[in-house]
Amino acid sequence: MGFFDNNSLVDLLKNYLKTQFELVKLDIQERLEALLERLVKFIILAFALGIGVLFLLHGIANLINDYLGSPFWGHLFVAGACFIVGGIMMASFRKPTEEIESEEEIVEEDITEDESDKE
Repeated sequence: MGFFDNNSLVDLLKNYLKTQFELVKLDIQERLEALLERLVKFIILAFALGIGVLFLLHGIANLINDYLGSPFWGHLFVAGACFIVGGIMMASFRKPTEEIESEEEIVEEDITEDESDKE
């Protein structure tokens, strides 16, 4: 038996590591709970706003119907406007093909430059 008892040091180190591991697990669990809470709130908010926008669009369609004296033109106008807005949004999410082609050319140029550097 020397100055230090190796078995007790190993036990203390094991306990320390177990405690640190548990702390990390608890931290991750807290973060996941906070993320899940935010996600549920976002879903409820999106649903509530979606219902509100739906009733607003229906009201606008009825207003146009009253103005035009028609039972359906207002709904067609509102639906057409929604499709146009949706189409614009869909187009904004797509990446233009010119940029994709130019990125592929840049990657090919980098590969050929790397190969020429090796020689």
